[in-house]
Amino acid sequence: MYRLLIVDDEPVIVNGLVQLFQDNSEFELDIRKAYSSSEALEIAKKTKLDILVSDIRMPQKNGLQLVDEIVYYWPLCRVIFLTGYSEFDYVYEAIRKNVDNYILKTEGIEPIFQAVKAAVDKLDEENRRRLQLEKAQMHYQIASSFLKREMMERVLSGESITSILNNVRYKDVEFGIALDRPSFFLVGILNRLDDPKFKMPPSVQRIFHDHLPASIACEEVIYDDRVFIWLLQPDEGLLNRFRSGYPDQGVNWPGIVAYMRGVLEPVQNECDELLNVCVSFGISGDLLNHWESIHLQVEAVRSMILKRALLGQHMLILDLEKLSQLEDTMHKAGGIEQEDFKTLIIEQIHQFVQENLSGDISLTSIAAEVHLNPSYLSRYYKQTTGQNLLEYIQSTKLHVALQLMKNTTLKLNEIAIRVGFESPSYFTTFFKRKMGLSPQEYRNSK
Repeated sequence: MYRLLIVDDEPVIVNGLVQLFQDNSEFELDIRKAYSSSEALEIAKKTKLDILVSDIRMPQKNGLQLVDEIVYYWPLCRVIFLTGYSEFDYVYEAIRKNVDNYILKTEGIEPIFQAVKAAVDKLDEENRRRLQLEKAQMHYQIASSFLKREMMERVLSGESITSILNNVRYKDVEFGIALDRPSFFLVGILNRLDDPKFKMPPSVQRIFHDHLPASIACEEVIYDDRVFIWLLQPDEGLLNRFRSGYPDQGVNWPGIVAYMRGVLEPVQNECDELLNVCVSFGISGDLLNHWESIHLQVEAVRSMILKRALLGQHMLILDLEKLSQLEDTMHKAGGIEQEDFKTLIIEQIHQFVQENLSGDISLTSIAAEVHLNPSYLSRYYKQTTGQNLLEYIQSTKLHVALQLMKNTTLKLNEIAIRVGFESPSYFTTFFKRKMGLSPQEYRNSK
């Protein structure tokens, strides 16, 4: 499933396009929306984007400037511009930026559908080429330095990384992580290996490195063909994009973690599709000033991933610094049955939706709450409940709206906002499609 972001400073256009795409059965897209370039960039910082449909003329940062930012995070994102203007300068600049399409708003919805369909076809072709390349390389081992592996294993067994790096034995080893700058580790665990003769680690490594941005330095080690440890360090350019705006407040680390979740999502999807193997990940917090406890943190993440695997959950993306109440419950209870665990996960999803109904309840945000890959979450929820997650969200919105209309004197536009509709007209369309009459007609009938 590809992710489409629609951006325009006119909410009626954004909401109309979202509805039209959702109603078009030809598309299977995870649709996000933004009413400004700044809002779009916040989404790009924490969510992988595949297709961007954007107005070219917006206040503060126009569509052309927005593209430069989006492709920094997601270089493979396809771009389609919408505009009410046809000036040559805009068209020329769009072509120069290798934009897929440039559509006048007056042309209607069909050209937009066609442009998105073409973008999806291009993404499919790019994925096919990447998978073909991976198949061609699958049986080749990636050479690794014996000394670097030994050094990493000593660090992860509890030895001081500072003393190891000062050891004359490793003086010629090029270690690409600076201990005096923000860094984090990533634990990856393969949940199944169907064919013990098949050399899986090199394939997983290549897929990981294919998606790892050039702005993040990496050192790695593999344990027993199942467990990977990566030490990762964002460069200054990436860190600066996640600084909070005040030098003394440092880096917005949750933003870095959210961005990394977006990077890991396609890694997991490709491993599942190409290798038929599920990979779960755990992400640490900033290791700066915490290097000496890295072995304890790695073991904590590894243990949590294995516990969830035993409970039938795969394709995890655990955030070590955002341990949910669910992990606490599991730890205190000392164990939990698989069916009870499924019930807890579904309850956690439902609680998150209900508590954030007026905010962000996208598939990405829900997945982050329960530490799962978004695509896997969608399948997991359907298999566990028999219902699509989107259906549950929409039924919850409708139920809350009906209760508010029945039990309060709130205005309809206030109710619309309470249930997550910025546009009253979009709320009216949604309500009428579900109930067969408008909100005002419904309220008048009571």
